[in-house]
This record gives sequence, structure tokens and C-alpha cells, in this order.
Amino acid sequence: MPPRRRPAAPPPNPSPASPPQPDVNPGLTTDPEASSPGRGPDSGQPTISAAILANLQPRQLEVYRHVFAAGSTGMSARDLGEATGLSSAAGGGQLRALVWLGVLKEVQDVRNRRRKLYMAAEFRPSDEVSGGTWYHDGRVDADAIAAARRRCLAQVKRLGAATADMIHAGIARDEPGAGYAMDRVMDILRTMVLDKSLEEVRTRGAMCYREPEKQQPGGMMEELPCGVCPMINDCSPEGVISPTTCVY
Repeated sequence: MPPRRRPAAPPPNPSPASPPQPDVNPGLTTDPEASSPGRGPDSGQPTISAAILANLQPRQLEVYRHVFAAGSTGMSARDLGEATGLSSAAGGGQLRALVWLGVLKEVQDVRNRRRKLYMAAEFRPSDEVSGGTWYHDGRVDADAIAAARRRCLAQVKRLGAATADMIHAGIARDEPGAGYAMDRVMDILRTMVLDKSLEEVRTRGAMCYREPEKQQPGGMMEELPCGVCPMINDCSPEGVISPTTCVY
């Protein structure tokens, strides 16, 4: 009779199994906050308030996220409809409700006064939307422009002839609260040259501005300069240079 085989030893007890891990794409995030528009630890941009996230209804939050992502350029109701598929009536109702709640604001677009933009309350409208230094509440700020002209002229009178950089630096030194950017000073200098408050002269290869010398009366073309005006492309009814206020 063949020898009886000894039964095999039972396998060792397995260690407790680790809980199954979700199959996560390392390139994606499951954190809904990190994927919201305008967020991110390295973005340097304003982030959506936790209080806003907690208190908005789902549809309101969807609309708010899209407007927040538009940042300082804002978003129109039409833009919102294209982004979300909401009808004009539905999207407009959501936007007005969010304005009433104080988390959005209406902003006047100087490029098209009939176009209303919406923006998250914590954003400041970009110069493209607001018109920048020379606009207030969507309209040309005549007082601010007049003050800037006086400041530029004062620098020219003090220096005799000055480059735009010298004028800008002089205003920044004498009146630091004015806060003019260089391109805004250039806007003012160009208009002062056009209305003959200043004249351009080239000195040692640099363009300078000085008070004009007395000129003899001009001819017909100086009385009707629109066709040859170098600023005609910047002239618009709501612009710093405007047909309604043009002195020519």
C-alpha cells in the first residue's frame, strides 16, 4: 500500500487589505475648489470667497463662476448665454439676482454705452472697460483732463523744453498723488499739441515739448483739419478727443 500523503499546510493569513484607491488621473484634481475659475495657489488672482460658495444656489454658483473667471473685463448677458447655454431671460435674471446679493456689480462699458457688463464685486474694471484715468462713471472726466493739462504745462514752463519722460517724472515728483501712468501723460501731450497749447521740437534726437512760438494766421486747411488730423483714428464721441468738444 503506498504511503499516505501528509496534507499541505494552509496558506498564511493574509494581511488586512488596504481600502481600494480611486482611479485618479494625476493630471486632474478632485477638489472642486481648485478647479473653479480664477483659483489656484500660484495664480496670484483673487479667489472666490468661501462664504459665497456656501450661500449661493447651484445655478447661481454656476453663473457666478463664469463671471468671476472673466475678471476685470467683465461679462455681458450675451457672453454668459454663450458660455452656459442659458436663455437671455434666464441669464439676465440670474445676473440681476447676484447683483442684488452684492456679489456682482454692473459696469458701464465706455466702448459701447448700450452694453452692460457684469463683474465680480472684488474686481476693478480694466482701463479698456472703464476708459481709465480720463473717465468717471463711464463718461469723460473733463475736470481730470483739465488738471492734467495744467500739470503738464507747468512742467514745460519750468523746464523750457522737456521730453515726455521728463514731464512725467516732474509730475510724479511734485504731485505724487496724481498717479499718472506714462501713456496717460502721452495722451494729454498729444491733445495739447493738436490744439496748439504745446509744440513738438526735436532736440538732440529726442522729441521735446515746449510752449509754441507766435504763429501767423493759417489758411483754409488749418480751419478744416479733420481730413489730415493725425489723431482722427482716436477721435470718437466719447473719447478724450471728441467731435463734440473738438476746438478745431
